[in-house]
Amino acid sequence: MINVYFILQEMSEMDEKHREVLLKCHDYLIENITPMPLLHKLLAAGIITKNEHIRMRKKSTDDDRNELLLEKLPRAGPEAFSSLLKALKEIGQSFIAEHLLKQLETGTYGLRHVSINRFYV
Repeated sequence: MINVYFILQEMSEMDEKHREVLLKCHDYLIENITPMPLLHKLLAAGIITKNEHIRMRKKSTDDDRNELLLEKLPRAGPEAFSSLLKALKEIGQSFIAEHLLKQLETGTYGLRHVSINRFYV
């Protein structure tokens, strides 16, 4: 018998190399992301739900909002990383997207030439 829940869960998770980059850059992201405009973009992209958006907005500090967002993103689906990069660019935080991509390029993921533009469809 096929475990449908396991299959759906596996399909809905972020690529391992992207999860590792988010984990590696956790402190940097907590300190640098301006969450409110980013949350709006990720809601519009379908990466977070309306309830998650409300829950994140209710947090008292940007650090707390960013922590909750970083907990959610790895389970937000295979498009979450590229949507995050696109949203960061759209809100004027391209430097964060570039930092993530640099970590991806220099990581132990076998990638050497990742085009930043590839993620901004």
